[in-house]
Amino acid sequence: MKTLKKIGLAAILMLAVIAKVDAKEYEFSIKAGFNIGGTSPMGLPAEIRGINSYNPTLSFSLEGSVKRELTEKWGVMTGIRLETRAMETDAQVKNYQIRLLNDGRYIEGIFTGDVVTKVKNDYVTIPVLAVYDLSKRWDLKFGGFMSFLTRGDFSGTAKNGYIREGNPLSQKLNVDATYDFSDDIKKFNAGLELGAEFVAYKHLSLYGDLTWSLTPLFPGDFTAVSFKMYNVYMNLGFAYVF
Repeated sequence: MKTLKKIGLAAILMLAVIAKVDAKEYEFSIKAGFNIGGTSPMGLPAEIRGINSYNPTLSFSLEGSVKRELTEKWGVMTGIRLETRAMETDAQVKNYQIRLLNDGRYIEGIFTGDVVTKVKNDYVTIPVLAVYDLSKRWDLKFGGFMSFLTRGDFSGTAKNGYIREGNPLSQKLNVDATYDFSDDIKKFNAGLELGAEFVAYKHLSLYGDLTWSLTPLFPGDFTAVSFKMYNVYMNLGFAYVF
């Protein structure tokens, strides 16, 4: 909650600056790109023993943005971004807390084996960024973002292993089961954004933006996975500047 308040306060202060300062001009742009990254814990937990495979999948973004110059070097930028954050992973796990759907019933316990996870979440994102003109061709951007989930998918399969239901000392149960936590994903996501933009031609620029969420994917009382997970993605693309 403290993080959200800080981001909200920063947005309000930045908008207040925009309203009071006599800016030189507005700059409008349309951006298209793709996200590459992952939805994962911060640091590899002891339960995850190895990564068999990782597929970033195609995750597109489309954004309309406006930049307002405040001084010769500084400006602010905001906009609306429609984006997908997605990935697929196959991991080797041991003593991994999870809730599975096995033979028509839900079981929760400690799983050892392979876990295949598919993430595909669609968001409407509002960035609020400070912009520094490093040179005539390079801009640096930093600030925060707020994202609102429009469609969520966090599902997968637990295979090639066994689960101990309830506690680590219970009897082993061999499983090849599925899980789906899509309905448990939080509707709101927020964090930090840092990027750079290169003006290649008069109306065309290339950009790269790193978004690092500070709010976890699932709510605090979510117990089907024992650790918190966060969205960390790099958005790469091009912009047409009007």
